[in-house]
Amino acid sequence: MNLKNIRNLNKKQFLATLGLQTAPSAISATAKILGFIGIGVVAGATLALLGTPKTGREVRHSLRWTLRNGVDEVLNALPDKLEVRLPRGA
Repeated sequence: MNLKNIRNLNKKQFLATLGLQTAPSAISATAKILGFIGIGVVAGATLALLGTPKTGREVRHSLRWTLRNGVDEVLNALPDKLEVRLPRGA
């Protein structure tokens, strides 16, 4: 390969000629990880709902109750000394 041939190569081909490659960006690696986590969450939730011995109506009722009462349970579990400051106007 001579200098004239190198000028016709794109970035990927030039690096491959040298035995190198471009490194993936941190954003693309993070997006890939978050994508796999999201797929896992959806698959796990689907399998949990399909494997439950309850009817659909019972599952919806249970989920609704957990969402409504879960916030109260978390707030009650917090220590009394913890101050929660709400923004003005809230």
